[in-house]
Amino acid sequence: MIKSCGNLNDKLYCRKVYKVAFATGSRADYGIVRHYLELLKNDVRIDLEILVTGALLSNEYGHQVDLIYDDHFRIGVEIAVDIESSCNANVIHSMAEVLDRFGGFFEKKRYDLLIILGDRYEMFSVATAAAIQRIPLLHIHGGEATYGNYDEFIRHSITKMSIFHFTATEEYRKRVIQLGEEPNRVFYLGALGAENCREIDERNVPLCIKELRNKKYYVVLFHPETLTGASALSQVEEILMAVKTIDDAFPVFIGSNADTHSDVIRNKIHEFTNSSANACYYENLHTDAYHYLLKNAICLIGNSSSGIIEAPSLGIYTVNIGERQSGRIRGNSVIDIECEAKQIVNAYNYTKQNTEKIINPYYVEKSRYKYYRKTMEILQLINTSPQSMLKTFYDFGYSDYSL
Repeated sequence: MIKSCGNLNDKLYCRKVYKVAFATGSRADYGIVRHYLELLKNDVRIDLEILVTGALLSNEYGHQVDLIYDDHFRIGVEIAVDIESSCNANVIHSMAEVLDRFGGFFEKKRYDLLIILGDRYEMFSVATAAAIQRIPLLHIHGGEATYGNYDEFIRHSITKMSIFHFTATEEYRKRVIQLGEEPNRVFYLGALGAENCREIDERNVPLCIKELRNKKYYVVLFHPETLTGASALSQVEEILMAVKTIDDAFPVFIGSNADTHSDVIRNKIHEFTNSSANACYYENLHTDAYHYLLKNAICLIGNSSSGIIEAPSLGIYTVNIGERQSGRIRGNSVIDIECEAKQIVNAYNYTKQNTEKIINPYYVEKSRYKYYRKTMEILQLINTSPQSMLKTFYDFGYSDYSL
């Protein structure tokens, strides 16, 4: 226990400094929480570290850990692992490597609280290592559903290893409770990403992105479906066929994440953009730059969660392809279609004509401050009541549901 002692109004006081960490393996989860993390970092009662692994440390994926250094956070550890997404066996190997190395790290380094967001397979391994080492977990974005991807069961598994939960909607809060989590440990505070994109710091936006503002373009961001059996090659070929058909604007591609068969998608898009004078590709964008890019685009085409959660706050429509995001709550700006070129083109044309007011069901005003304040309450609870680390299974009772 670290304490800072001194005189305040002629009275001796001692202040506990909480050791808090946020674990991240992708640009997406770090970008979502960065403003919330800034509030924690700036609190003298918190000693914050970022624990980095996965694609953030891969040169192939743009060595995105640089974004964290640019934001002046202190990195507690960098655990690089093999990122090979050509098959599930390779992904499982990466998970095992993350589990082994973080298990050793948490044996030596203790935290009062470890914050984990979402559903990435790397984060499943980090959460498992931390839970077994008795490090309290705070889970963000639990209770959501994505039936087309293995993120679905990973997310719920992390929920069961966690002690406290911040959810993005009230419905998601109820789902976490349905999983057996105590209601007084589950808090609906909104989605940080829905608020973040309303405050874009243009100092983080490179000139090449700003120069696109007065041009007609749309953003394409597509990830594999890992549970449906859909062919990543067939899907990306349908998307590129649609892109070739659209002639009133040009595509700006963002790199796919490190899920199984993402290499297929990336290779085909690289092949296309290298041979086209009217296409752009960006592997590594600061979160502010990505939001700036979206804000000035015609629409977002693909299957990214940012199209469901963040794009509505930026006032643009999302052409949501396939089943990857199936199950998520969505607003009126999301157009769900199958991965078929003609449907993609028709949906794209629809986004240019629709003038309906966009509503974002994930937006909660000042959500970052609510996350921060609730985190401080949790830390104080853990400090004063060590028994709060122990969990029991919360049962509804048969009157609350039917079998």
